[in-house]
This record gives sequence, C-alpha cells and structure tokens, in this order.
Amino acid sequence: MDRRMLIYASIYSVASFGVAAVMSLSLSLYALSVFLDPILTLTIPLIIISVGIQAINKRNGPLLVGLISALLYGLFFLLFLSATFLVVGIVVELVSRKVGYRGFKAVMINTTLAGGLAGVLSVLFGFLFIGVPVLNDLPYLPWPSACSTLGRVP
Repeated sequence: MDRRMLIYASIYSVASFGVAAVMSLSLSLYALSVFLDPILTLTIPLIIISVGIQAINKRNGPLLVGLISALLYGLFFLLFLSATFLVVGIVVELVSRKVGYRGFKAVMINTTLAGGLAGVLSVLFGFLFIGVPVLNDLPYLPWPSACSTLGRVP
C-alpha cells in the first residue's frame, strides 16, 4: 500500500463522513437520520466515496476506503454503518478485481454496487443493531384517511 493511496482514501472517507454528518445535523435528526432516510443522507456521501475509489483506481483502493469509512462511523458509535462500509468495501474490491478499476463499465458497476449495497445494508444492519421500530400507540397516530374526514385529527 503506497502513501498516495492512503492519503486519497483518507481524504475521500473523511469528506464523505463530514457531508453525511452535516446533512444529518442540518435535518435536526442527528445520527439516526442516516438510518431513517438512507436515500437523502447517503446519496452525496456515496458519490464522494465512489469518486475516491475511481481516483485511487488501484488494487485494495475500495477496501481501504471502506475500512477508513467504517472506522470513522465506528468512532461515533454508528456501528450499523460501520458494518455496512466494511461489507461494501470488501464486495466492491472483489468485484473491481474482476471488472477492473478504470473505464466506463467499471465505474458504472462499482458505483452502482457501492450505492445499492450501502443503501440496503444500512437499513438491514440498522434493524439488526438498533432493532425494528415498534409502534405501540397505533390508534393515536393521525392516519391520512382519518385526517381528511371533516378536517379533524383524531
């Protein structure tokens, strides 16, 4: 592993983590907004990570980006995202060894794979680590059909 790859992986992982944190805090939902709305808060951070993988375009580049990202999320006790980025880094590295690190085909496959896996796995690991949300007070929730009748909220 060379120095350039380590620097690039660190820069792109920290930038992605920073953008995710800013988006989470700006939505006033703190860290769980990444779990609650993966499409909104993971889209831009994953684009940054994908650009980083393409900038490194060397063997073990995706794995290193995944490990550094997992470490950052782990430091802030977001273990479900830490596990997500570990799995994404490993899978994208293995696929990159088959399809390559450069070229349009490789970029499309790696970016789609990283984004799709991170979106699905963050929700899956979120349910496993945090638990499935339980709604005990279903009768008290303002359902859309109930809200539309006579303009009243039950």
